[in-house]
This record gives sequence, structure tokens and C-alpha cells, in this order.
Amino acid sequence: MKQLLKNVSHMDITLIAGEKGLSNMVSWVHMIETEEASTFLEGGEIAFSTGIGLSGSLSILNLVEHIWKNHAAGVVLNIGPFLDNVPQEVIDFGNLHDFPVFLVPWKIHIAEIMRIFSYMITKSEQANLEIAAAFKNAIFFPKQEELFVVPLSQHGFHINWNYYACVIRIIDSAGDNISQHQLEHLSLDLLNHLQHHKYKKFACFYNENLLIAITGNYSEEMMNAFTDDIHEYLSRYLPETQQFFISTGKSTKSIRCLYKSYRQALSIQNFMEKKKDGSDMLAYSSMGIYKLLMGVEDNDILEEYYEKTIQPLIEYDRKNNSDLANVLWVYLQNDGSVKETADELFVHRNTVNYKLNRIGEILDMNLSSLNIRLQLMIAFMLQDMM
Repeated sequence: MKQLLKNVSHMDITLIAGEKGLSNMVSWVHMIETEEASTFLEGGEIAFSTGIGLSGSLSILNLVEHIWKNHAAGVVLNIGPFLDNVPQEVIDFGNLHDFPVFLVPWKIHIAEIMRIFSYMITKSEQANLEIAAAFKNAIFFPKQEELFVVPLSQHGFHINWNYYACVIRIIDSAGDNISQHQLEHLSLDLLNHLQHHKYKKFACFYNENLLIAITGNYSEEMMNAFTDDIHEYLSRYLPETQQFFISTGKSTKSIRCLYKSYRQALSIQNFMEKKKDGSDMLAYSSMGIYKLLMGVEDNDILEEYYEKTIQPLIEYDRKNNSDLANVLWVYLQNDGSVKETADELFVHRNTVNYKLNRIGEILDMNLSSLNIRLQLMIAFMLQDMM
């Protein structure tokens, strides 16, 4: 709202209440003269009123209250033949709720203010669409630099900045992705929320069933704060029946490598889904040895490694309804200690020894070897990613 006001500062528009709400995001403009008309607001609009609809049953305070309840960003009151003054109670209401209230004298044509606001909002939305399209091209068509280098440069995103890709997946109680319609609205709301928190040089958009946020020229600390804000917002915004997962790729050396950060974020999404350990936010920088596995771009290598290590055991368990893979995993997690493995599984040591021997036979491996155990540990990590 503060940016919009700069473009009409010459038009005798005066703020009389709600100064703390000047950072509100504005989605559009709307003429509101009656209580019924206020229900058409969808949120974020600046409402304009001449007072022509006021009556004995509808005071200016009532009208402002209805406009506020329908989530407008602020209200502009046109002082003239239908509204000669604004009572103190309206000013008090605006200050109490950080709801901006403006006055414009009758000699000023509010239609011109509305035209300027509409133009600026449309221009801003067009810029956001162009930025989102350019970042999508950088992610999905990295070799076609003409599709993203120039457009992003024109919008202030320098080519040789570092960039982070953040991917957000939201599912419902049945484990299904939320609708495209909700994703579209959520991406706009999240964009407005982050701009409200004064983040610069970022984009937020959706693609297929994912929300994507891209940041430019952020330090690791700034990126952590950025994703923390996303987490905090989604925790409040989404209903309890929906769950979200936030993953962040590695910082890139330039815009040309953004696709790598995006792919890493997708791999981390898959990792969180497979692990099911309660994590709903994870970054590449905290992935430990998994970072090495994510760095292998040839999936055939990873699949071959998995096939020649624990896949035979996984298939054996599936065919025989056994739990040998889980016993092996617990054994590896306990640094090869039979006693600690038995304690964790609540079984006798002899049972663990019997199953370990059977595992060794199936895999044709010596589980007492530290080198073999390391190979198997890596195979389980691959399973988390596949």
C-alpha cells in the first residue's frame, strides 16, 4: 500500500488512521457503498466509498467495520455531499486494528486514483508472472539461456548471484496433493506474506502439484530465516487436515545452475516421504552423507549399486513375509552390536545371530566386515532416496 500511495501523493489523499497497516498487500480496488457490497470483497482490496449508501441503519463506522471484516487492505473515504466528516470512532477503529483509513476531498476524482492503483497493481502482477515464467525456464530448460537470462536481468536478478530453490509439497489427510486452485491462491498469499516481511529478490509460484520459491543473493542465514517464515505461515494458514513438506536445494554459483538446486530439493522431498520420520522441513546443507549420493547424477549407477547390495534381501522379505531387512538396518544402526540389536528389537541374542547368518547367506556377504557394513548402510540410504 505504501508503494501505491507514492503514485498519488499529488492528489491530496490523507491518512487519518491505521498507519501500521501501510505495509498491507493490495490485490485490487473496489467501490463499496453498502454493507451488502462489502461481501463481494475477496481480501486485500482497497475499498473506496463516497458515503452515498449511508442511512439511519448504516453509519460510516458500520460500513468501515464491514469492509475490515471482509479482509480489505484499507478504505478511502470521499469527503463531500454524502459524507461531510469522519467521526473519531472511525479513526479509533482504524488505529485499533491497524486498518488504514484515508480521506480524499470531493474535488479530487477518486476514479483517477482507482485507475492509477489498478494500473500499478496490474503492472506488479505482470512482473511477477514474467519472473515466475523465467525461473521455470531456468529450471526446466537450462540450456536455453535466452529464455531466462535476459528476462531475469531486466527484473533485477543478476546472473552471477547465488540462488536457492525451495520446494513445498502439501497433501491432505488421504495423502493426496491439494488442488491446483488452492495451490494458485496459496502461491499468491505466500508471495504477499513474504513481501510483507520485507524479503527482496525472490519469486514464489506453483508448478503442477508443487509450490516453488526461488531466492537470489541470499546467505545461508537469510535462507534459513526465509524458510522458517514459510514454515510459520503455512502452519497457521493450512487446515489441520493438510500437511506440508519444505525442502531446499544447495546454493548455486549462478542462475545457470538453478536446475541443480531444484533437483536436489525434489530429491529431499522424496527422502522425507520415504523416511517418514516426522521431518517437515529439510535443507541440503543438513543432509550429511546423503549429499554425496545426491551428487551422483547418473541414476543407473545408484540403481545398480542398490540391486547388488540389499535388493535381494528386500525381495526375500516380500516373498516370505519376513523382517530380515529391518533386522539388518537395526544391526547397522547399532554399529554391529548383536546385544544392542537384540535389546532394541526385544528378542533373544540367538534370534538375532540366526537372522544375521541368514542375511549373510542371502546377500553372500560377511556382515562382520566393517567395509561390508558401510556398503550396506549406503544401500539403505539409497533406498531412502529412490
